[in-house]
Parts: sequence; C-alpha cells; structure tokens
Amino acid sequence: MKEKELRLALVCYGGVSLAVYEHGVTKEILKLVRASKAYHSAPGAAEKRSPGYTFEALAGSDPEHSTETVYFDLLKALGASLDLRVIVDVVAGSSAGGLNSIALARALAHDLSLAPLTAMWLEEADMRRLLAPEAKARAWSKWYFRPLMTPLLWGLRREGLIPSTMDEESRSAVSTFVRSRWFKPPLDGRRLSTLLLDALHAMGPAAAGSASLLPAGQRLDLLVTVTDFHGSERSIFIHDPPVVKEREHRHILRFAFERPQAGAGASDFEADNAPSLAFAGRATASYPGAFPPAQLAEMDAVLAERGEFWPTRRAFLEANFRHYREEGIDPENAILLDGSVLNNKPVFAAIEAMRTHRAFREVDRRLVYVDPHVRRTRARRRGRPPGFFRTLRGALSDLPRQEPIYQELIDIDAVNARVGRIRAALAAARPHVVALVERATRGRLREKVRPEDLRRWRLQSGNMLPGLIYDPWVALVLNEGIDFIADLVADVCNHARGSQEERAVRRLVATWAQARGIFAGRYRVPSSVGAEAQLPPFASFIVSFGVRYRRRRLTFVIQAVNDLYARTSEPQFAAVTSEALDLLKRRLYRSLDALRAYDGVAFLSSDLVGRIRSLFQGTRGAGEEGEPLDEAFLRARGAEIDSVFGQLSRECDLVGANEEVDAVLASPAVWALGPEAQREVLLSYVGFVLWDAILLPMSDGLVLEAGSLDAVLVDRISPEDATAFGPDIEGPLLMGGSFAGFGGFLSRAVRENDYLWGRLHAVDRLIDIVASAAETDIRTAGVDIQAFKKRAFQLVLDAEAPRLTRIEDLVARLREVLAKL
Repeated sequence: MKEKELRLALVCYGGVSLAVYEHGVTKEILKLVRASKAYHSAPGAAEKRSPGYTFEALAGSDPEHSTETVYFDLLKALGASLDLRVIVDVVAGSSAGGLNSIALARALAHDLSLAPLTAMWLEEADMRRLLAPEAKARAWSKWYFRPLMTPLLWGLRREGLIPSTMDEESRSAVSTFVRSRWFKPPLDGRRLSTLLLDALHAMGPAAAGSASLLPAGQRLDLLVTVTDFHGSERSIFIHDPPVVKEREHRHILRFAFERPQAGAGASDFEADNAPSLAFAGRATASYPGAFPPAQLAEMDAVLAERGEFWPTRRAFLEANFRHYREEGIDPENAILLDGSVLNNKPVFAAIEAMRTHRAFREVDRRLVYVDPHVRRTRARRRGRPPGFFRTLRGALSDLPRQEPIYQELIDIDAVNARVGRIRAALAAARPHVVALVERATRGRLREKVRPEDLRRWRLQSGNMLPGLIYDPWVALVLNEGIDFIADLVADVCNHARGSQEERAVRRLVATWAQARGIFAGRYRVPSSVGAEAQLPPFASFIVSFGVRYRRRRLTFVIQAVNDLYARTSEPQFAAVTSEALDLLKRRLYRSLDALRAYDGVAFLSSDLVGRIRSLFQGTRGAGEEGEPLDEAFLRARGAEIDSVFGQLSRECDLVGANEEVDAVLASPAVWALGPEAQREVLLSYVGFVLWDAILLPMSDGLVLEAGSLDAVLVDRISPEDATAFGPDIEGPLLMGGSFAGFGGFLSRAVRENDYLWGRLHAVDRLIDIVASAAETDIRTAGVDIQAFKKRAFQLVLDAEAPRLTRIEDLVARLREVLAKL
C-alpha cells in the first residue's frame, strides 16, 4: 500500500476578537490530527480495514469527540489504496492567532483538550470583564457622553465599523467602553494573563508516557511573534564602515517539543511551562492602546498573587532572550507589544522551521494559513484624500496589519521551482551514478556485503568523480566542518552569532585549516585506503567534523528506504514488507538522532571546555608589523590549537558513528529486503558523494539535512474559501471584525456566531485539503467527499447547539440548509 504523510505547517493571523473564529478552526485541526493518530494506532493494514475498527472503539465515548469519527472514517475509506497520515509539526501565530497557536501546540504536544479555551473565549472574552477595574466606567462616568451615543453608533454604522443591527448587550458594551478610561489602555493586562494561565492549566497536565499527537522521532515548533518597543541592537558587517548597528524590534518567541524514537522527550508545553506560554500569549496580544505592554514583572506579580511558581523562567529567558544578555540588555526591562504591529503574518518563520523537519514517508508538505478577515466588497473612494484621523489610523494600525503575503508566496513558488529543477537533475544523473557505483563495487551491491566492504567503498567513493566536480564539492564540505568547529567554540565562549568575536574565531579556524594543508586544491583518496586512520588530511578532517554531511547522507538513505514503500507491488521488490522497512528506518533514525548531540556543547568534556575557553577567550597577542592577527595567533599558539582540535575530534568520535551505520547497512535488516531493494539502499549510501556533489551546490539555502526535497503547497482557511453552504446563508458570516476588530468582545452572540463558523469552515477546508492530498486515490476508492462533509457539519451542529444559546436561529437555518445539501 502506498504511504504518505500530509504535513501541515499552520500560520494563524492576528485579528483581535476574530480570535474566536480562529479558535474554532484550530479546534477542528486538532480533531483531524487526533483522528489520524487513532487510525494509525493499529499494527497492520488488515486490522485497519476490519468493520469494528472505529474511532469510538479506540477512544471510547467522550462528549468532546465529534468530527474525529468523520475524519477517521475518511482515512479508513482512503486506506484501500493510500495509507495517509496527517501531522501538524509547525505552528506560528501573531496576536489573536498567537493565542490560538499556543493552545493548539500544547494540545498537539501532549494530546490535550481545547475545551477550556472554548469556555474562555465564549464566557470570558467580554469587554466588560476585560476592562481594568480602575478604568471601567461607572453608572455616571462621562454622563455627558450618553446623549452622543446614538449619533456615534450611526457614524460607526456608516463607516462600516459595526453591523447595521446591534443587540442590547453590544450597545451596552460600547457605551461602557467609550465612557471608560481615555488616554491609557483600558483593558486589563493582568486579567488577560490570569485567563491564559487558567485556560492552559485547565487543559490538564502532560500525560505520563508517550501521549502525544506527534509521531515518534518528530519535533513540533511553535513560533509566536512579539514587538519589542525599545528593540535590541544588532551588528551588521558591511564594507565601510566595517560594522554598523541597527535596532531590531521584531522578535519571535520559540517553543518546541521533541519526541524521540524511544524514551521521554523534551517539551516546552508541560504544566511547568504554563507561565512561559501565558506570557507569550499576553505579549503577542498586547494590542496597542487597548492592553498595556507586557513585561516579565507583570507575570511575576500575577504568579505571586496566585501562590504559583515559574520553574522554567530561566530556561525561557535563555532560549528567547539570550542575545539581549549578550548585548548587555536586561530582559526584565523588555517592553513587548502586540506581535501584529510588525509581523502579523509569520509565514517566513513557519517556512524556516518546516524546512528543518524530516518525514518518515513520501510527504505532501502544506503551508496552511488561517485568515479570518473578510475583504470588504464596498469600493473605496479613490482620488479623495482620507481625513486626518483616518490617515493616522491607517498608518499606525490598519495598513501594517493588512499587508499581503504576496512576497512570501512568490518566494515559496521560487523555492518550489528550484526543488523541481534539483529533482530533474537527480533523475538525469541517476543512470550515470548507478553505472559508476556498480563499477566501483564490481556489481556486489546485491550480495550480503560486510561492514568492511562498505567502509572501503565509502572512503574511496569520491574517486568516482572527476576532479572538476569533486574538488569544488570537497571545498564546500571542508568549509562546513570549519563552521561546525567555529560554532562550537563560539557557544563554549558565549560569543554571540555574528559578533566580531565569533567572526574572528571563524577566520582563525579557517587559517589553521589552510596552514595544516587541509585545503589542498586537488583531492584524492589513495586506492589502498581501507580505514579512516589512513586518510589524507582533507578526508580525515571531513570524517572528524563533517556532521552536516553525515546528516545529509543518512537522510538521503532514509529517503531511499521511504521510496521503497510505494514500490512493494513491483515484482523485483516482492520480498519487501512495510515491517522490514520500518525496522531498518528505526535503526537509521537512531543513528541520525545520535547526531543531535552535536547541536550543542553538552557532549564536550569539562576539560575540553576549559581548554577552549582558555585558548580563545585569552589575549591573542600582537603579530609582527602588518601581520594579520589570526596568523600571529596561529604562529604563537599553533601547537595548542592542534592539541585542542585533536581532542575535539576524539570526543566527537564520528569515526565510530560511521562504523555503526556501516554495520546497520551490512546486517540482516537490509538482507531481509531482498537483493533488489538492498541494491537501492546501498546505491544511496555508497554513491552519496555523487548525489551530494549535485545537490549541495544547487541547494541555495535549502536544508538538505532535513530529508526529502519537497515542494510546499499553500492552502488558506478563511470565510471566503469555505463555500459548502453556498448562498443560502445571507449577510456577513463573521461579526467579530466589527468595531475595529473588537466586535466579538461586545456580545456573546457574536462570539458564538464566529466560533461556530470557525468550526464549519475548518471542516469544509480540511476535508478539501485531505482530498487534494489523495486525489487519485479518492477517485479509485469512490469516496463521496460531499457526504463526509455533510456528516461532519451535522456533528458540529449537534455538539455545539447546547452551548450556543444566543444563536439558535442561525443553528436552525444551518440545519435547514444542511438537509438540502
């Protein structure tokens, strides 16, 4: 059976009270992922197809479960020809979208419910509850303003800022708001922090063991945008002057969950992290003029009042504000504003994160962005300049938040085109690579080879390439090794990335490598070499410090294994089973996971850490007149550098890592695949130098270590895209965008309306996205997508009707329309 992963990177836009709509969307996304995990919990295809294999049988009865059953059955219907998994591994959000991104990421990491967030949005997101006690209008506050309320509401309706009809709750909330405190933020930041803490705690603690909606061996990234009012100073290196200082106000708070193949993972989403997550939510939603800016002291005070602690405070600051300390800025003094001020649509951040994620199978990679804004159909009056206040409002708030993602989409399209060109180049090169590898191995790739055979072929594989191609490739890989050493030294010495100190270390390492003959210009490995100890200096350097090269090689081999899943029906691969492929991949992933140790400095001994600091943090001394500083330092302390880098090579022990992989690929785990499948796997391993010589120069920023080269398709979830109910529902669907985006805070009826549409629109679009990932298989299996949508819509209405008591008429109308679909 063909296997595929539908991987979603989610981006949630800002939208003030349209956060309620986005909550409905993210809740539905969680249900789709939960259904996918449940469906794939069975060990084999036969069990998945059995009539008794249902979501209810696996998950039991839970009032919070509803559309999970539909998504489960849709995946099961596709299962006749396609084993499709749905995974969300990147979530990015700003402002209102940031709040929902935080909650969704925590729920995904530890398989938790979003029900507490539903209660928070519907019950607590009320203007009168959010107003600061000292700012809230009393009965006679600004009494003189009461007669002006009618013309004010008329003017707001004329400008399209509020609906033509408003319920009494909304009118009362507007009156209270406009009569509350002026010239200071009227909404209560501490109240928002408290609500977020309560909701995150109410989601429950992370369950013991492996409860997660993320597959083993995967990482979940959460990216939340904030705006630093004062900013942090960054050094930029140019020609003249050599260094200029610029102030950066955009900032991203990052959280992650790592789920290894075995054992407990590292999580930023457990209960101890609730204050960090709540602070991120408070900061990203600090809408200018409405909420006061966020500061760490506020969260400290809220926790003190509640008698709670912030166990992960130091780790949170180290992960997200380390560069502040390096620049002498105390994060305690940071003043953070709404993330939407400068980065309302963090598409680039999501793309950057998802490019580093690896897949287990063939992957359909999607960037899904949630845009709750409905475009106004009223034509703008052009040629007439806007008034003073409208110009200010547009320049200071509206225009930056409504900037389109045109450039981001253009860039994604350009990357997709580059991926297509690389794939075409690899396909064109394949016959030549196969011929060269078969000649070098004397046609033995179908035999039960020994680890020492693989080692000898691997070490001499570069000799298959002509110098015109091989020598430039070696230079690229050598420079990767220099970067690896320089990054380690910078981390040990606490040099900021991009600082003058870090750049000086990088130049010194390069000068050392040049002086030791590592950059030879022409590169060849003698045919007599059969072990790493016999390699010339350049190859020995790559073996010792080529971490990125090893990652690329392992992920390339894993991709070759992934490709075999779809070829098991071919006669030459009759011996291949999914279970055998899974076993081999688990062993390869263990080797790949082991390389993660080199992302930090924890693997270094305390002795080596001390020696590095003593060497690179000390005085470098002065050279002779006109002599570069790095050359003077090398002349004075070259022997010590040799000794330190020699110890670093031994502690990295990448030779041992190579031997482990050789043993895996010359083991029964590969023999069990049969001779033809074994040949495909070994072609990717022994011949990787040839593939990488093509890939690396063409990558141009692509993260090849992450795995397969995949195009990124972009999908949107918005009120304009979900059209299943057609024109039968008249009038504006969402109401939270009124009153400059605060409409949802005026009335529970508005919040109920937007929340319900969020779930319905998400059902419509998510089933479309699943269908597009399995388009051919849907036609083959005869799956009726419209029937699945109708059933899911019905379940949403049945589940939500009891709590949506303010919009009973809308629910009734939707049921009537649904009956006609």
